[in-house]
Amino acid sequence: MKEELVLNGIVLYATLVGEYDKRLVVLTRERGKITIFANGARRPSSQLRAASQSFVMGSFTVTSGRESYNLHKVDVSEYFEELPKDMEKMCYASYFCELMSYYTREGDSCVNNLNLLYVTLKALVKGHMPNTLIKAVYENRLMDIEGQGIYCYSCVKCSAKELTHFNSPQGGLLCSDCASKTNTTERISGTLVYTLQFIQSAPLGQLFSFSLSEDALKELVSVTDCFLNEYVDKKFKSLEILSSLA
Repeated sequence: MKEELVLNGIVLYATLVGEYDKRLVVLTRERGKITIFANGARRPSSQLRAASQSFVMGSFTVTSGRESYNLHKVDVSEYFEELPKDMEKMCYASYFCELMSYYTREGDSCVNNLNLLYVTLKALVKGHMPNTLIKAVYENRLMDIEGQGIYCYSCVKCSAKELTHFNSPQGGLLCSDCASKTNTTERISGTLVYTLQFIQSAPLGQLFSFSLSEDALKELVSVTDCFLNEYVDKKFKSLEILSSLA
């Protein structure tokens, strides 16, 4: 008999398999992103039915197979049940899970990733910040965790501290002197510099505790989108749906 494992994580997405089963992609603290098959989860009497949904967080009791895991039990700690009730928030949550799936794989150390996803989904549920700000904060912090964040503490070329411009191909922020010698730079505000530094360094419990003016938010979103387009080579279905809702 195979040994049962207890893995803690969040369901990134769930898909239908056959007539009664589900395939779950779960971000786990212990083993990174894994695939779990929930056999019979779509049967009305199944104890796995409620737990085999996107965004569910809990402890998953599984046995390992050759290339995936089989689910036996879930102790749910959070359903994030508010998200499916709001189409826009559900699309944002789906995007957060898609982006996390893009960056992670089995065997990764995912403690920081899992904690970030959890606090981000909680911020989305609470609704104290604009969804667009939550998205930009999440993207920047996740890229930083993955070693791909915007270089924002000193000039990416000369290490000067006075930062005035942004350049995606260079990987971050530049001083005015280096910017004058670089093509396609974008002038930035001091607020953006401070905001990027805060996002990369703040404790997770404080990450979604600030606000920005409309102009500052537009600047943060613009720079973040430009950076993502430069370094992330994937189109996300949830973003396409969000665009159609706008």
